[in-house]
Amino acid sequence: MVLSHIFLNNILIISLMLILGYFGSRGLLTWSEYLSWEYENELDTFIPVTRPVTENKWLMLIAAIVPLICVAIACHLYGIQYPIILYVFAVSLFMVQFSLTDFLWQVIFDKQLALFAILGISRLLVTGDGLVDCLVASVTGFVAFFLLAVITRGGFGGGDVKLIGAMGLWLGSDLLLTTVIVGSILGGIVALLLLITKKRGRREYYPYGPYFAITGMILFLLTLN
Repeated sequence: MVLSHIFLNNILIISLMLILGYFGSRGLLTWSEYLSWEYENELDTFIPVTRPVTENKWLMLIAAIVPLICVAIACHLYGIQYPIILYVFAVSLFMVQFSLTDFLWQVIFDKQLALFAILGISRLLVTGDGLVDCLVASVTGFVAFFLLAVITRGGFGGGDVKLIGAMGLWLGSDLLLTTVIVGSILGGIVALLLLITKKRGRREYYPYGPYFAITGMILFLLTLN
């Protein structure tokens, strides 16, 4: 009886995650494409892709599968804990989305960042876990990256600045600092390789957002209590 209950519970979670993974990723991609049309004249294209993006099988596969893999890892590491499953799913879903939009259009949309930040604040208010630390991390990270963007004259874009601020609400100060260090190193290595191979010029934009996003996603997944 107990085994059958556990089996049914696992089947229910898997089915729910599959449904959320598909519709969540498709919904965010559709929203991103709508936003890209809204700001089409202002956007550049880093990786050309045939529109609509929701019909691109590879993009849909990445956007849907990565969050599901993260949830599966979380279940393996921490057992079936519904709050952790929801947090991991939300963070990984948005981190993958931000990475894709930065690669595709060289932008991380403000409206999606705002939603991600609102979810982070909501989690803090509900749980109270690390509330002060996360708020301090968010504000400090935003201000520090804003100053870096000014000093480097566009070395980091506005999307990177706001992404770091939003991620601070989920990661806290220690993980955010690690994310910034690792993400900057990875982004710098890729930028150097693109420069050496002449795929990008010195004055062209290099997307750092994906390296911050993926690093933060992995750290968040591996350090949950």
